[in-house]
Amino acid sequence: MVVRPLVSMVYCPSYMKTNKRDKTSLILHGHFYQPPRENPQTGLIGKQLTASPFPDWNERIHADCYKANSLSRYLSGVRRILSLTNNYAYLSFNFGPTLLSWMEKYHRNTYRLILEADKQSKERLGFGNAIAQAYNHTILPLCTEEDARVQIRWGLEDFAQRFSRKADGIWLPETAISPMVIDILAEEGVSYVILSPWQCRAIEDKEKGRIDLEGRGAPYDRPFLLQGSKGKTISAFFYNPQLAEGISFGHYLRDADSLYQRLVAIKQEDKPSLLHTATDGEIYGHHEPYGDMALSALIKKVEERDDFTFTNYATYLKDHPATELAYLHDGEEAKGTSWSCIHGVSRWYKDCGCHTGGEEGWNQKWRTPLRLAFDNLSKEIDAIFTNEVTKALGNAIDPKELLYQSSVVVSHLKDMDSFLSSYTNDAETKHTLAMLLEGQKYKHFSYTSCGWFFNDLAGLEPKQNIAYALMAVDLYNPFSKKDLLGQLLEDLDKAKANRKQDGSGKTLAKEILKNLPGEVEAALFFALNRRIARKQDYADTYGWFQLESYTEENEHADKLLVTNTETLAQFICTARDPNPKQATLEYIMEIHERGTDTVKTTKIGHNQIPLRMRDQLFDQIDRSVCTLDYEALRRLSKDVFHYATLAKNVPYLPMGSLYEELIGCSLSSIKSLFIYGSLDKWDEYKQDFALMLDFLKKYGKQPDIDLVASIFHTEMTNLGEKIQEDGLYERNIRFILEFLQIVRERGFQPDLTALQNAVYPYVSMQKQPKKGDILSINALAKELNFDVYIS
Repeated sequence: MVVRPLVSMVYCPSYMKTNKRDKTSLILHGHFYQPPRENPQTGLIGKQLTASPFPDWNERIHADCYKANSLSRYLSGVRRILSLTNNYAYLSFNFGPTLLSWMEKYHRNTYRLILEADKQSKERLGFGNAIAQAYNHTILPLCTEEDARVQIRWGLEDFAQRFSRKADGIWLPETAISPMVIDILAEEGVSYVILSPWQCRAIEDKEKGRIDLEGRGAPYDRPFLLQGSKGKTISAFFYNPQLAEGISFGHYLRDADSLYQRLVAIKQEDKPSLLHTATDGEIYGHHEPYGDMALSALIKKVEERDDFTFTNYATYLKDHPATELAYLHDGEEAKGTSWSCIHGVSRWYKDCGCHTGGEEGWNQKWRTPLRLAFDNLSKEIDAIFTNEVTKALGNAIDPKELLYQSSVVVSHLKDMDSFLSSYTNDAETKHTLAMLLEGQKYKHFSYTSCGWFFNDLAGLEPKQNIAYALMAVDLYNPFSKKDLLGQLLEDLDKAKANRKQDGSGKTLAKEILKNLPGEVEAALFFALNRRIARKQDYADTYGWFQLESYTEENEHADKLLVTNTETLAQFICTARDPNPKQATLEYIMEIHERGTDTVKTTKIGHNQIPLRMRDQLFDQIDRSVCTLDYEALRRLSKDVFHYATLAKNVPYLPMGSLYEELIGCSLSSIKSLFIYGSLDKWDEYKQDFALMLDFLKKYGKQPDIDLVASIFHTEMTNLGEKIQEDGLYERNIRFILEFLQIVRERGFQPDLTALQNAVYPYVSMQKQPKKGDILSINALAKELNFDVYIS
């Protein structure tokens, strides 16, 4: 079989290209990262209304950027799809471990394609495109040496576990570096880093000796050696600043032809052997809409022409090892430098003048006491950790080693119970160690750089860091003789928000402390789920929490046994509903943690139900309401048919209440088709489906039509994901063709992105369908807007 047109967006080894000697090595690096956003009490991201129509910003940016770059469209002149490109196979990149942990859980196909791209680049170049990142984007020069080592080791181990190889390079958060960081990187076997050219103050030329740059950027066309305070060295690449600025802020990604000409102009003027730059990866599709498509078009141009060849840093370094020294600026107070603070790393500990806006008169004086509050807490936590681990395990293991090795749990690559089974089989000891390790994790999370980057203490990011610090306190209080919470609140009170009504860090912390404890929120969800949902929709997990048993004692009370899989704590929960027959939601939750004598009682009102939980419960009600058996569907179809027949040429709307009921039932019937799979009912139901759509188009109001359109979008997305998991075969090909014909004839055009992503490997012959002839696959390709056919 032959695929026409022949798509050039395949993985072609460089040695197959002509004029390789004349080509300039080209590297574009994308730093892909999101801060951890999960509620530390539950492990779930709360609903973020600013990310609408997505539930949170992780989901929105995933759609705009991370997924888009794994399957980026290259279009013909008439905007039909010629190919889909996995941009990560050509782009040097790093992903934050916290982001990959989230993506592995919620978007496994994107996650899989990112790992696959690294393998493909390794086959093509000898080294993979992916590099590691220090774990949760902490500013390393401001860490203690031990915390910096933990961040680096956790990042390297996360990378090794996911990509099945050792990382050659590492991305330093905000490219922040100091002699101490260089020494640790060298000791941990890291080969190179990527830095801003403005971080370099001088270079050592082999012929001219030391050259002070005097405010000029470091050369970008070759690697340099960096020396730490202990004399150890690593290599560094200083990126091209004009290219980075143009891609990030100059809208270079709006036109791939123009970008290519800019690259050619740099090549002709500078004649570099290496042209490279680095930006936030989110510019490729999120900050610059459709930037992923500009990148895929650029990749095509580079692959088809003889000016450049895409490579990566490890490959280039192997053939061009660094031989010249580079000397970095010390930064204010000799604390190091970064790419986004002209003062060094001051942005993350004081009011240096760097910010992203805010109102007139605002300042960032809150940065210093916020960091000091966490530093004071960190010292207490570290002392407790060392002492309690030694008490639990004796001298058999160094507490530091236990913390290093726990990276697999921090990254959710291994569950806590399995990890601790290597050290002890005693349940109480496991629980103790789990609390200590989780507290360390949240101590590190409290230092996530975003908490200091922006304008005000009352912003989302500082509050998230405070929430993590409070969680660390909660986990360590049982082991401390001091009032950790009191001390933290006293320290946070010195950090003042810019708006008077927002108060101080203490004010913000007290608001966070009003949130439901994780075990209470989980027990509430399980109790509501059992009362609201159908049996097939019962849930046994809620974030970190696992429902072990559930008993409905009477109409007023439910008894639950719930386990926190992170801390291994177990809770016996009684959920009491004083007024089960009234339309008021009020629960009294009695929580008894096993192994303790205390029972905590929490009264929960309607307003305390988290928005994300409400959405889940609304969805379960929707599934219950809209699930109709086939006989009910046929009866409804017959009623709609008769109504439409009788209503012809009637100068008024017959029986308004009946009309409203039929509209609602028609919407329910359409939803019902998709709830538990469309294929089983399709042949029997498709005529009824078409009739329902005709009725809704003629009699429905615009909100009804919009709702139907959103249903189709959701279900085509779900079907695309099923094809990625289960494959393409004759039955689902026929369903898609028939479904699209029916809905398009009635003016609906579903979003086909997920279907296109799933079907492209088959129309391009990268995969073989389980069943289905060439004609049906080509017909499907045409309907999905492809300009690729099999012959």
